[in-house]
Amino acid sequence: MRNLLFVFLFTFGVSTLIAQPTKSLTNQDSYNIMFGASWSFIDDDGQALQPFNVSQYIGSYYPTRFFFDKYIYNGWSAEMAFSFNKYNPQKFVNDSIGVEGSMVAIDLQMKYSFYKLLGSGFFDPYIGMGLGLTTRTPSPLNTAKSLSPTLNLTVGSNFWLGNNFGVQFQAAGKFGTTDFFKTSNYLQYTAGIVIRLDKSDGSKSKFHKSKYKIKKNHTKIKIKKSKGQKET
Repeated sequence: MRNLLFVFLFTFGVSTLIAQPTKSLTNQDSYNIMFGASWSFIDDDGQALQPFNVSQYIGSYYPTRFFFDKYIYNGWSAEMAFSFNKYNPQKFVNDSIGVEGSMVAIDLQMKYSFYKLLGSGFFDPYIGMGLGLTTRTPSPLNTAKSLSPTLNLTVGSNFWLGNNFGVQFQAAGKFGTTDFFKTSNYLQYTAGIVIRLDKSDGSKSKFHKSKYKIKKNHTKIKIKKSKGQKET
């Protein structure tokens, strides 16, 4: 049953990425970089029919995911993220209890934001797809691979509380490519803060467009001269 959830996430993510909006966007007045820190919660209990069983999530009381996002063009950006989670022996991991150690993930992905399509306001939803690498402490109780490359699909949103500050919520499905749709798959939910910095290259704003400029008309002034001199 766990496989069915990942098939759904995979199909939804691919179809959404392919069906991109056709509305024309401009690269003007876009941000330069975003970065932030999040609390990361891992769902790796092996119960596909209970994806929101919070009691079995693996997480910490402090931020364990850090990310850096670089804007590219027309809503597209590239993100790199690092996350760390420590197993709780009292919680299930792939239907096993008593698993100890930790898991570390490094992820790279391309993201597409619908921010400008929605009017560049408070709500900034996005989707993403990329690759990652997850390492786990080897354990006879953990049936997942200790080193697992992953294919990642992401759905999330930023909520901007100011020009440069907001909060971010994200859900990511990670598929282990060495044992596709098996025990190396897991879900990662994150919630945290995000900061964006504007471009500093001196690019002009929309006010500098030609329609706002004052037209200058040059007229020729005629000066009357006394008799015997030609008019100019």
